[in-house]
Amino acid sequence: MTKIYGNKKRRTYTALQDIHLEVEEGDFVGIMGPSGSGKTTLLNILATIDKPTAGHVFINNINPVTLSDHKLAAFRRHALGYVFQDFNLLDTLTIKENIILPLALERVSSREIEERVREMASWLGIANILDKRTYEVSGGQMQRTAIARAMIHRPSLLLADELTGNLDSKAAKDVMQALSDMNEEQQRTILIVTHDPFAASYCKRVIFIKDGKLFTEIRRGGNRQAFFQKILDTLSLLGGSFDDLSSARH
Repeated sequence: MTKIYGNKKRRTYTALQDIHLEVEEGDFVGIMGPSGSGKTTLLNILATIDKPTAGHVFINNINPVTLSDHKLAAFRRHALGYVFQDFNLLDTLTIKENIILPLALERVSSREIEERVREMASWLGIANILDKRTYEVSGGQMQRTAIARAMIHRPSLLLADELTGNLDSKAAKDVMQALSDMNEEQQRTILIVTHDPFAASYCKRVIFIKDGKLFTEIRRGGNRQAFFQKILDTLSLLGGSFDDLSSARH
């Protein structure tokens, strides 16, 4: 897959070049790279927000580019879940109401909705805050609420963009552990873009991008601490500009 911005009249910019990536069901993948390396472009294409210039993306053997707007909207609702750095929750709704929002467009029975909310809230440790408003809970609880909302319709693929970027160390650990548990025990397929080596260390593998091209890939063994160090070592090889992150967060 390749993504080029611009046209013959304007200067072109190659954001991604010859990216070949396979994500199996039940995988947990991190995407890392310096600022401007193409991480967000890749995520936007996987989220069907953007389209590749060349090559194809298949999710559940479907190429989203070929779908009509109506079918693409349905595909997004059923196949994809998306978590943003800034939570994107509605202050006028309770935590529970925010979570069930994606089901409002579906003909899901109230009994099924209640069951799913209980399941998600239990997994993510937010069962005791379901009746609170967003301004009454912590950043970590808001991010876990956002994950619950993204997962409530049981998507095939969960995509997340810098989901620990606004969290302190304790909240980041809670969020990543919750994702790891869902991946391990429910075989949820997760792909995250992150600057944070601590967050990336919870993934099963991390893919590094530099200047729009695949740089390398490393896989986690049994030891997350050792994987964290391998991530730091690879980032130092990559060079480029990264957020100022403390290696002590592990």
